[in-house]
Amino acid sequence: MKFLEFEAEVRQIVVESCKGYGYPDVQTEVSLPPNDDYGDLSSAVPIRVAKQSGQKPGDVAVAIASKAMGLIGRTKYVGSVSPHRGGYLNFKLNLPSFLEDSIKAISSGDMGAQKRPGKSVAIEHTNVNPNKALHIGHARNLVLGDSLSRVMKYLGNRVQTLNYVDDSGAQVADIIVGFKFLGLPDEAPPGIKFDIYCGDRVYTKVNQEYAKDPTLKEKQSMVLKEIEKGKGDIADYTRSIVNRILSAQLSTCWRLGGSYDLLNWESQLVHSGMWERIFEKLKKLDYVKFEDSGENKGCWVIPDPETGEEKVVVRSDGTVVYVAKDIPYAAWKIGLIEDPFGYEVYSENQPGGVLYSTVLDGKKLDRHFGGAELAVSVIDSRQTYLQRIVAKVLDKLQEGASKKYLHRAYEVVSLSKKSASQIGFQIEGDFAHMSGRKGLYVNVDGMLDRLTDKAKSETRRRNLSESDDWVEEVAEAIAVAALRYELLKQDPDKMIVFDMENALQFQGDTGPYLLYTYARARRILDKTQGSPKIDSKGAAKMNKHQEVKLAKKMSSLDIAAVTAGEYLSPKEIARFAHDLALAFNDFYESVPVNQESDTELRDARLALVDAASKVLAESMRLMGIPVRDRI
Repeated sequence: MKFLEFEAEVRQIVVESCKGYGYPDVQTEVSLPPNDDYGDLSSAVPIRVAKQSGQKPGDVAVAIASKAMGLIGRTKYVGSVSPHRGGYLNFKLNLPSFLEDSIKAISSGDMGAQKRPGKSVAIEHTNVNPNKALHIGHARNLVLGDSLSRVMKYLGNRVQTLNYVDDSGAQVADIIVGFKFLGLPDEAPPGIKFDIYCGDRVYTKVNQEYAKDPTLKEKQSMVLKEIEKGKGDIADYTRSIVNRILSAQLSTCWRLGGSYDLLNWESQLVHSGMWERIFEKLKKLDYVKFEDSGENKGCWVIPDPETGEEKVVVRSDGTVVYVAKDIPYAAWKIGLIEDPFGYEVYSENQPGGVLYSTVLDGKKLDRHFGGAELAVSVIDSRQTYLQRIVAKVLDKLQEGASKKYLHRAYEVVSLSKKSASQIGFQIEGDFAHMSGRKGLYVNVDGMLDRLTDKAKSETRRRNLSESDDWVEEVAEAIAVAALRYELLKQDPDKMIVFDMENALQFQGDTGPYLLYTYARARRILDKTQGSPKIDSKGAAKMNKHQEVKLAKKMSSLDIAAVTAGEYLSPKEIARFAHDLALAFNDFYESVPVNQESDTELRDARLALVDAASKVLAESMRLMGIPVRDRI
């Protein structure tokens, strides 16, 4: 976008001016000034030069600015440069050119950062064990990963979005124990989703029975061995149950706006032979050691990357621990091991496009997975230690490989005291950590249902003549916007305290506020007698502070996207979208558009409204927030 081009021009001017002043090797720095009175971009390079030369920063700023003034004529968007006595260079936009080009570019659909070839990126997220429904802690994982995928695509990367299905773990075995050995029905009661039934009733009942009869755990061990063999009645039955649970989970993911390119199955990873090949390499590298005494007798261990203590990877009974399954998966993602999988279509009904699945006996399709130049794993912060072990092992397999394998950690989601009370839990303190054992958790479907129900009354109040179906659709969009935005706007490294009423507000830092602002912008365009168009004459007349601020903000989406991609933090997009909405509403309240008597200026402002709404819609799309022309 054009503000990024303006920034590039400023950087070039600073570089050339410093060269002309005799300082060719100074690191170029530009940033937004503390307020608009100083300009549109500032550089502190004179301060750095002054430290090297022993001169006063203000004098250096004057000298470099004199060089810079002679270069402005070569640029399109730099209007002026002025020195500040504190040692800064302040640059102002050539507003008519900037406004005209920015609005025209956005109106023509020219969005998508920098038009440069990106890299192949694998992003793994969601990864909910197929024994239960998603709760809102899982939703944070999904929303982070899904938004990162969107941002990385926007930045020009070739993205493969992965969902790892742990279909061979103990929690899956517990569900099978409930159905096969406790006589629990393998059909959910009417009106209850199968994943919710399995998690809330079957899994809970089985663990209650384990406490009463510890010998029942022998059934779990037997089921695990049958699953690991991959053949027989138990294994076949497990696959059918897992697919039913996964289907229900995916319907929730799709409802929340998530989508995937590939399902990776743990059972197939186990049978692929990848771990055995990597295990042999690690033996040759002397990175794994067999313990013949002590507490880890009979186990294979690797050194802890931080303490040097031993971490078991293969137990004495020959079974592998979780991290030993994650190592070959990580190696496959970044191409350190030959791809053993075939691929087949799992679903053509996914809203985000075709969903594929790994298979061990399937034919290779045209689609290629794994072997990415960068892999990002969205996994909660409690797994940070294990992820560090994985990274260290990758470095042993190939020097520097861990730089291609990044862990995007995130913190937990808690419920506010008010929201906990609304769903029937009385707690002490201001918020409550969710706990499956205590029964204090909220399934995503249940939360979306509650949010939708709350949004319906407000939607109906604003739209008395609309059909019930329309109200339902809009209320659902508001609910998704509310939940996704709340899970994105906070730094991933910080805990979220989720409050339903706050999330649904149409004013403030919320998803519904973005929906409301977009709809407000489109309403201006629907009611106009004019035409959204701009030329140099109309652009020259746009000098109101609010319209210039709006144009500058909407033209900096690329900067927010680049920052979000660099730090793997979609909160940058949330912050941008909220600031853009604030700038638009300030413009709306202060600057006449359809009431403007100068038709040339009116049409230019209509073009600004159109462009700003399109950028807001794009930022919402990057967050997975649905867009509606009316709410």
